[in-house]
Amino acid sequence: MREPASAAALTCLVVGAALSMTAASPAQSSGQSSSWTVPRTPDGRPDLQGVWANNNMTPLERPKQFGLRATMTDAEFAELKKRATAMMDGGDAFFADELFTAAIDGKTKFTSADTQVGNYDQTWLSERIWDKRTSLIIDPPDGRIPPLTAAAVEQARAQAEARKGRGPADRVQDLSLSTRCIHGGTPNIRAGYQSYFEITQGPGVVALRTEMVHDARIFPIDAGPHVASAITQYHGDSRAHWDGDTLVVDTNNFSPNANFRGATDKLHLIEKFKRVADDTIEYYITIDDATVWSKPWTLMIPLKRTGELLFEFACHEGNYSLSGILSGARAQEER
Repeated sequence: MREPASAAALTCLVVGAALSMTAASPAQSSGQSSSWTVPRTPDGRPDLQGVWANNNMTPLERPKQFGLRATMTDAEFAELKKRATAMMDGGDAFFADELFTAAIDGKTKFTSADTQVGNYDQTWLSERIWDKRTSLIIDPPDGRIPPLTAAAVEQARAQAEARKGRGPADRVQDLSLSTRCIHGGTPNIRAGYQSYFEITQGPGVVALRTEMVHDARIFPIDAGPHVASAITQYHGDSRAHWDGDTLVVDTNNFSPNANFRGATDKLHLIEKFKRVADDTIEYYITIDDATVWSKPWTLMIPLKRTGELLFEFACHEGNYSLSGILSGARAQEER
């Protein structure tokens, strides 16, 4: 979890989460002057360096009641903030899209999906920022993940059938890569929880490091073709180039164990990083796996400059929590 740097910061997190909500669009939220120009590195490229946060409250998928509307009305937005602020006053932590969804559904109380841990509340999460958008997904126009292919539906059915009669922790491999402290996921799109990114640039290369599991990705620029398809990695194999002032990263060769939202080793990512203000990078991600989804889909996350450093992610493969989870499961079975 992300731990605040001081007691004062800890005290301010929950209050700040409500006060930081803003109705501005991502491009407008910085209040940047129209005379602003993108800062550049010594070799003339846009300077993307620094620590940037994904603390957006906007959900990945658009709630169906909004239809094709990409933004809320003023009245809808005001009511949503009112409901959300009330629910944030104590109680469990809201992960990912949970708070937005609960507020949209008109709930007044909330129990986090993270029922196994039981010791998180809003104090331990980063401040969240709202805008009027109804989804991070910008394509398809309905703001929702495209339907699964018939093959993916059958694969999910077969996996569910195979797990019948088994416990959640019969073996280490039943636990997720993130629980096992191996891999935080690529692309990392979860907001508000270890959701900071650090970008470093050098001649011919850009590095992206995540606070979650301290995953590091290297983007060589204009470096030729991808490695052989037989070489797979959790982060895939990336090649980058500049399209004007936008950094474009093409990634394939994912490990079949990476499993981003059910994707296979056929996953293909196109990521774009465009600095649009002194405090904002627009991060576009196009996700394509024809074996899983009926068509590609694209989302945009506004990353905000933090002025902070990454905190240590105190997690490592095979740590004591794994033995605790497995021994606890065996004890439950004996009872």
